[in-house]
Amino acid sequence: MKLKFHNLINQNKHNKIINKIDDKIDSIIKADLKFYKILKKFIISSGGKRIRPLVHYYFSKLLNYEGEEWIDVGAIGEIIHAASLLHDDVIDNSSTRRGKPAFHIHEGNKKTILGGDYLLSCGIDHLRKLKSGFDLLPGFTRVIRNLATAEILQMENEKNPQITEKIYEKIIIGKTAELFACMTESASIITGQLHQKKLFYGIGLQMGKLFQIRDDYFDYFSSEEKLGKKPYSDFNRGLITYPLIKLKKCLTKKENQNLFKNWGNDELRISKKELLIYYYDKYKIKEMIEKEIDKNIHKIQEKIQSVESKYTVEKQEILETLKKLKV
Repeated sequence: MKLKFHNLINQNKHNKIINKIDDKIDSIIKADLKFYKILKKFIISSGGKRIRPLVHYYFSKLLNYEGEEWIDVGAIGEIIHAASLLHDDVIDNSSTRRGKPAFHIHEGNKKTILGGDYLLSCGIDHLRKLKSGFDLLPGFTRVIRNLATAEILQMENEKNPQITEKIYEKIIIGKTAELFACMTESASIITGQLHQKKLFYGIGLQMGKLFQIRDDYFDYFSSEEKLGKKPYSDFNRGLITYPLIKLKKCLTKKENQNLFKNWGNDELRISKKELLIYYYDKYKIKEMIEKEIDKNIHKIQEKIQSVESKYTVEKQEILETLKKLKV
């Protein structure tokens, strides 16, 4: 249930953008060892949608950008994202990624972690060579720092039904939203329109949070066919995600105890699936989150509408894509 720009823009245009990004990724990742060649091939052929570089491209056009530095910035963003996925799959012991074996399945955990670190170093090394590199550096280092912080917070709160909404928000900002914010904020930096920096950072942060909340929503309220995987996977793992956090606010003290007692015991927790479905229906959590998502999309659209741009086609494509995010 990810955002798919290619459903909205000309396929030829989409392919050209992706090819430019992939070519740049290929040039940024130096492969002087056989392992790095394997790593590079895996990253480029992984089947990722390149959503973050696309976001950067569109927001650069929103500010009337005519140059080519967006390719470098978008590629660096994608490399950091790829590194985070390598680390995630090891930490979560995930066997697949996008329907294919995860990298560590073939290459092992140690080499995969080091490979992720190597990708990060390649991205930052290339960043310093860019005309806007010095000004872009704080945003990218913030992303890497917050990724690590979010992972630690998530590990510390795994299967913890007492996790607060504040901690959950820190996790999704660090794991997802900060990189989106970096991509939109970077558009204001490479165009020299620093007066838009705060606005664009805020839009990216909202978009990233929206993506994660949608993913959390679909895990409970979508079919396997639409989701591309079995629903309730977060519940089966014991993760406390957005729907559960919203539900906790509605439950009575007794209901809260009934649902979350022995939450860390996988067998007992999974046996309460029907009870969870009953509570979701009783308190209309699905409808509550849908309204919230629609409201947030509308707020983002309003902010984008306020930006004057000569690239009206790209601006409209952003707005149309946001419409598609409604659930």
